[in-house]
Amino acid sequence: MNTHEKTLQSHADVLTARGERWRKQLASHLGRKCEVVQDGDTTTLVIAGGACAMTCDATTLRLAATAPDEDTLAQVQHVIGVHLERFAADEGLRVAWQRG
Repeated sequence: MNTHEKTLQSHADVLTARGERWRKQLASHLGRKCEVVQDGDTTTLVIAGGACAMTCDATTLRLAATAPDEDTLAQVQHVIGVHLERFAADEGLRVAWQRG
């Protein structure tokens, strides 16, 4: 990416005591179709032309999506959100993305 291109960002803080489990499950499941980068406590999925970095603590799974344009950002958010909500259906998790 050159310095003249913009990067769009969004994030979602998903309240759950099982953040580590969901982070590992997303990486394992989606890792068959995208690159997974582990850097310390951050797992990043490089997917659909963008990326989603995931971190967690005892109460929250934090998702940070980045992409070069609106359509790609929407695709990253959709893929991550749909899979997480399906995996954690018993918990009733909902992913609410916020820009910035």
